Amino acid sequence: MRIVITGACGTIGRQLAAELPSHGHDVVCVDISQDAPPAGCVIKADLTRPEQVEPAMRGADALVHLARIPFPYTATGYDAAKRTWQKPDSIGDAERFNLNLAMTYNLLSAARKLGVRKIVMGSSFAVYGLYYPSRPLLPDYLPIDEVHFRKPDDAYGMTKLLGESLADACVDSAAVQIASLRFPGVSRESSESIAARQSDPMARGIGGLWTYIDRRDAALACRLALETDFVGHEAFNICAPTTFLPIPTDELVRRYLPSVPCRRAPSDANWAGYDASKAARTLGFKPQHQLPSAG
Repeated sequence: MRIVITGACGTIGRQLAAELPSHGHDVVCVDISQDAPPAGCVIKADLTRPEQVEPAMRGADALVHLARIPFPYTATGYDAAKRTWQKPDSIGDAERFNLNLAMTYNLLSAARKLGVRKIVMGSSFAVYGLYYPSRPLLPDYLPIDEVHFRKPDDAYGMTKLLGESLADACVDSAAVQIASLRFPGVSRESSESIAARQSDPMARGIGGLWTYIDRRDAALACRLALETDFVGHEAFNICAPTTFLPIPTDELVRRYLPSVPCRRAPSDANWAGYDASKAARTLGFKPQHQLPSAG
């Protein structure tokens, strides 16, 4: 397949640009920045401008949309005392919200016009509303699967949720296959180095439920979503099956989430708080780069 990757200079995009050619695919890298590009050339395009999107998409069989404009509060906004997230730049967040949603719409619209039949969209666990809440919020149950409530009140989470709604609309009107991959935070650092810095289980609140995904496994999930055939739009949780903490998850739940029902049998394992079994069943996704399990 000839595959367009947006956000190709980002963490997952760069990894995916290396992953796909080794499996027989041609890659077209698209990014607004050309700093430190992945191997090969990068088409520079502002995806918020519809007239720049279609030329970058011509000739593509598939699209992986990973481009986004970051929201600063997702890195610095956590108030540990209140266990909520502060978003001091409401005007800037509104601008970033509009631009991110415009990119998604422009790409889906161009893909439909050009007959692109396979699309993978980078989504986020933020769609559930637990990552960056402005008010205390608990899960209905654990582990969280794809049908759990989705009610973010922050701009980043809402862009991802509305992006998935746009995907629903596209598959209702055309023979298009779309996979929304819901990721935890993905870093260029190794999983080991990130885990080594996490001494406080509540350093960023409960939203992530101590899950992680290695950037190489995130790229693997993207490739498998392209190579698998299914019907319509499907969302998939993508994460390692264990947490980054050497503490049994049952213990963490008792300590920080005592009122939340658990649908797993009691165990001493450090099982992930988000359920990625749908991706395993449908896509054949099995993470290859995991931290040593405590359980």
